[in-house]
Amino acid sequence: MAITVDTKMIALLGTPLGQSFSPRMQNEAYASMGFNAHYFPVECDNEHIGDIINAIRYMNFAGFAVTKPNKEYAVQFMDEMDPLAEKMGTINTVVKTGTTLKGYNTDGFGATKSLELEGVKFEESTFFVWGAGGTGKSVCFTMANLGAKKMYISSRSDKCEKLAADLNDKFGREVAVAIRTADEDAVKAAVAESDVLMNLSGLGMRGHEGETPIAAECIKPTHVCFDATYNPLKTQFLLDAEAKGCKIINGLGMVIYQGARQIELWAGVDEAPVDQMFKTINDIVAGK
Repeated sequence: MAITVDTKMIALLGTPLGQSFSPRMQNEAYASMGFNAHYFPVECDNEHIGDIINAIRYMNFAGFAVTKPNKEYAVQFMDEMDPLAEKMGTINTVVKTGTTLKGYNTDGFGATKSLELEGVKFEESTFFVWGAGGTGKSVCFTMANLGAKKMYISSRSDKCEKLAADLNDKFGREVAVAIRTADEDAVKAAVAESDVLMNLSGLGMRGHEGETPIAAECIKPTHVCFDATYNPLKTQFLLDAEAKGCKIINGLGMVIYQGARQIELWAGVDEAPVDQMFKTINDIVAGK
């Protein structure tokens, strides 16, 4: 689409952004739905993001996206917050109405939508999650918000304890239990108890092929196995799970559904063009 004075601008704020698939995925989706908008990257860090956000208030923007390292820092510049994003204390999506900015977090929505489509019922399921960083936080908060029965959260550092304590405090129930990855016996026992295994640690992503958070013999055929990585499409964790006969889910749906939710918020529509977004991401991964 040609950019005119009527085109709504949408910026992606963060750094580095050179490898982001979001601009192409978003813009091809806008074109397919006839949404007169343009999504583009703006590399910035915490030092300058406040000035950029203030400028956006007074320009022709539908809103903007926020990524590393700005997701928590940008919260202070919001006028309003979605309740779940407020609990998380982190945002990845901002909707502009007039000069008012409202923060949302759609990161966890992408993962939980992928699980729901495969029949996972949160209130009936126990989850084991590797990774307590930004992705782990957004996904675990969203699962707790959907009524997850129980989740074990594992990391090498004390991040898992901090995240579990935060979840239990914000939701007023003992929904999360922290287990350090070094405690192998406790990890194995919790994995055996769990219904859904979720690798949100980055182990197995491009450059780390062959790495996995759990030995193949600990995976049961009844497990649903999710990996936030989509490059490669099947990490070692998913390959091991597939060999055991498990239902497996890669990170393609996570990145697409979180982006689809962003489009729905910015464009004010009920449904984003998900099929087009899957096509774009598959083309990118295939090198097209």
